[in-house]
Amino acid sequence: MGPAAYPAPRIAKFYEMINLCQDKQFSALELEFVKITTTEYPTSKTMEELAKYALNKKVRLSIHGSLYINLAAIEEGKINLAKEHIKQGVRVAEAASANLIFHSGYFQKLPHETAIQKVIDLLNSLEISDPSHIFLETPGKLNSIGSLPELLQIAGRTGVQIGIDWGHFYARSLGKSLKEMGEILGVLSLLEKEVNQKYFHMHISGIEFTQKGEKRHLSFTNSEFPLELVIQAFQEVGYSGTLICESPKRWEGDTDLIQQLIQGKKTQVPRKKSITLFDYFK
Repeated sequence: MGPAAYPAPRIAKFYEMINLCQDKQFSALELEFVKITTTEYPTSKTMEELAKYALNKKVRLSIHGSLYINLAAIEEGKINLAKEHIKQGVRVAEAASANLIFHSGYFQKLPHETAIQKVIDLLNSLEISDPSHIFLETPGKLNSIGSLPELLQIAGRTGVQIGIDWGHFYARSLGKSLKEMGEILGVLSLLEKEVNQKYFHMHISGIEFTQKGEKRHLSFTNSEFPLELVIQAFQEVGYSGTLICESPKRWEGDTDLIQQLIQGKKTQVPRKKSITLFDYFK
């Protein structure tokens, strides 16, 4: 368990974040390669050295791939861009012995089945040596490819894994999901049964949403996201995997809060009360 690193223009910054994780006894750190160009990825040697340093600090690294990836792109240029970002992402992830997670993309004006088939075809065309270290993330926006049935179809035909972003999962349901522990355990069980997934790479944060799904990530205290129930479910199932905090306050207390819930030092998120007009006229 640990935070996502803020996107860093310098590898030296990632070393500082690894040290912070060690100081706070976080066991994981996700490196954010989300907005760089295809020529800005570090060398394999640089990543190997970074991974060795992290291993000595007992911090497990993972890689968040580019936000510019759209596996269902219509334009040839965007398809080639997606391929190159995945190629570079796989390279740095392999050098760091890390998992790579990224979004599938958007439906645009394509029929859903057509878009899903484009995703499958593109992933299979890359001839990735070990697709089990690639995780397609559940998105929060309704116009994004990535409902659980869609990702199960893609994973079953490509060998990639599914990365559950619980905040996105909650936002995509417009706050109607994750009300009971059985539902959370059911999601994990479904991945095990349908695609034989044994390792779970997951994201978590507070979330704000509209009728279109995710609007932005929030701190846990400013969100109704049911963090306590999700953590309780993880402990119930004894999952094997990595949990990455993507809250905007991940370095200012929210990752610590998750750790305290896991360790039983806290049982509840100290949420801020929403102020309504009724409060002014009481």
